[in-house]
Amino acid sequence: MSSPPIYSTITAGLLILLQMLLLLDVVRMRWSVRQSLGDGGKKELATAIRRHGNLAENAAIFIACFTLLELIDGRGAFLGALCLGLLIGRALHVIGLSMRRTVNPFRSAGVVMTVLVGVTLGLRLVQVGIAHLSVLGLR
Repeated sequence: MSSPPIYSTITAGLLILLQMLLLLDVVRMRWSVRQSLGDGGKKELATAIRRHGNLAENAAIFIACFTLLELIDGRGAFLGALCLGLLIGRALHVIGLSMRRTVNPFRSAGVVMTVLVGVTLGLRLVQVGIAHLSVLGLR
């Protein structure tokens, strides 16, 4: 029996906590501007909604892929670095989207880190998947 996906579990836990903080920020802003649906043309509310949505758009697919990689390839510094890279990248992106000028080094660094982790993760999943084809006699 393989060991449980510990790195993926910790990463998922930290991402969901960040997601909940961003959700609570949206709720707080909705209360303060009395806006139930949409952003009502309020720029700060639109930004809060975007920060929350952007993390939601990215987190699930990364957690699924981290978990697959951890289950099939095991834990190690490589996987730990990818998980940490995603967490840092997403945090930088949130910081960048929270700034008055949304085109800034924090947001750019967050996007670049997320893309680098994503491409590296995708390539490693394909590599590991192909390697396991031969184990199954399919290659």
